[in-house]
Amino acid sequence: MDYDTNGNRFTLGGRSLPKVHDDNKSFDVFPWCEFPYAVLWGFNHFPTMLKAGGALVWIKRSDNAFGCFLSDAEIAWVKGTKGVYCFRDTSHVIAGFREHPTEKPEGLMRWSIKRSGAPEDAKILDPYMGSGTTLVAAKNLGRKATGIEIEERYCEIAAKRLSQEVFDFTDVSVLDSATDDPS
Repeated sequence: MDYDTNGNRFTLGGRSLPKVHDDNKSFDVFPWCEFPYAVLWGFNHFPTMLKAGGALVWIKRSDNAFGCFLSDAEIAWVKGTKGVYCFRDTSHVIAGFREHPTEKPEGLMRWSIKRSGAPEDAKILDPYMGSGTTLVAAKNLGRKATGIEIEERYCEIAAKRLSQEVFDFTDVSVLDSATDDPS
């Protein structure tokens, strides 16, 4: 695939962004489809790899900006549901600065968690945590969550957003105790 992830060609404040790890390899959706509930953003990039399901649509452009630059919306696949549900939030356009190149609004992620169909006591997993928006959304919904991120700088941003200490996750028991304690 080797997607051009150079953020300088977009409106990310002219910041130089690093290449995405392994973006020259196909995305393997299979592990995430095995979970009882799943929401996968970027559905339009791998639709033939997924079973039938529902779709969440984030309308991220205002009406007067439709059709003028890249995508007007982003699409997520939702396991085990039917139908197409839309959420409009253009706040990221107004805000200008983002911590991560694919950052989503916190309200969108709260809505995604609710639309997932997962019971309220289910722990949320974000295997591509970025700056931690899904974890913030889960926390604001009173839910437990775990995030995984390959880039240390984004882990630090997420930890700061969640007002938690950055832990050394080399010891699995530390990970378990850190994520099981909601404080």
